[in-house]
Amino acid sequence: MIEVVAGRVARHIKSVVPDHPVHEEDMRHTLIIILNTAAVVLFTLVGVLLTGKGSEVIMLLKCFAILRLVSGGLHLESSMGCAVVTAGTATVLSLISINISWTVTLTLISMLIVLKYAPSGIENQSRIPKRFYPALPVISCLIVASNLWFLSSMAAIAFFVQAMTLVINEHFMKGGDAHV
Repeated sequence: MIEVVAGRVARHIKSVVPDHPVHEEDMRHTLIIILNTAAVVLFTLVGVLLTGKGSEVIMLLKCFAILRLVSGGLHLESSMGCAVVTAGTATVLSLISINISWTVTLTLISMLIVLKYAPSGIENQSRIPKRFYPALPVISCLIVASNLWFLSSMAAIAFFVQAMTLVINEHFMKGGDAHV
């Protein structure tokens, strides 16, 4: 649905301003990102209204997104599916409470996972030049390791879930595409 709307809007913009230097497909891609983000925020707001866990959900989404930018991970085929899964997962995870031992444990496990698997499935999803890919596991690990300072249970959970998308992408998917 998001892809269809983005395509229609990009086509309309190109028909109104045919000499615009941005290609229709590039506009469509950018609009998909914007609409996907807006959908995640909208769906998450609904979840927050139901749970009252606004600050927890915000922390989860921020940590997940920051790590995802440099580590990659599992990509769903549908932007709408991605928005629903992301918002739903963040809402459900915000209800989990873990102690300091689990916070440290999940953070350490996540550090090991991102060192081994990052970047994964990032090739067509990021503007990071390939020459920087060898540094991405270390950058990812440093992002996760920062939680050893902050000791945020929500950050630990978010980093762990994001790290698991790397494992899933590596072992059950092929470059972000399902094994067939």
